[in-house]
Amino acid sequence: TLKEMFDRHKMLAEKKGRTVDQPFKLPPAPGPYGGVTKAATIKYVFSEMFKLNFTPAKILTSTLAPYFTAHFVITPLVFYVLFGQAVAMTAFINLWVAEILTNIHSFAIIVPNHTGKDIYRFETPVKVKSDEFYLRAVIGSANYRTGGNVNDCLHGWLNYQIEHHMFPDLSMLSYQRMAPEIKAVCEKHGVPYVQENVFKRIFRTWQIFVGKTDMKVWEKGH
Repeated sequence: TLKEMFDRHKMLAEKKGRTVDQPFKLPPAPGPYGGVTKAATIKYVFSEMFKLNFTPAKILTSTLAPYFTAHFVITPLVFYVLFGQAVAMTAFINLWVAEILTNIHSFAIIVPNHTGKDIYRFETPVKVKSDEFYLRAVIGSANYRTGGNVNDCLHGWLNYQIEHHMFPDLSMLSYQRMAPEIKAVCEKHGVPYVQENVFKRIFRTWQIFVGKTDMKVWEKGH
């Protein structure tokens, strides 16, 4: 998110002895999460505007405006000039429907493999590339059905979430090749390697959303 991007800019600047302002000033998040602050939502942006603080809105607009202008203004305008109003309106509606379906698809292949009663969440940080880091990468995420280029393409190659969390800089093809080996190592050492189809994961996510189940907490051991 934009807030996290500015947090990183600020951290890197401080290492170099410089200061960078964080425009998204939010209170600490509830719970034992250290210095983590609440999420910067659309509601927060509008509430800041009522306080005459327009900086978050300006940053958000400058980020979203090029995309929305190209898709929902320029593209329909081109169709209008070339083919007339009816075709332009059809293009406009199709673009919006495609945008909605894309977001639904993105949610379905990203959120559910981070959520569920069989997935751990963490309340403390961990050293990158340590033994516990790789363990958390496995037990803190789930894979969908894997294997085969067509299947993986339909999942946006995000069905290898475990391998991605372990080695975020590797290629998608590398995840495809290493997944069976990672799974075998986990089975050998008794480490939970969660893998289910996307529809079962969506159902488990829904159970978390409505409060029927809770995620496991690593620090509490359950």
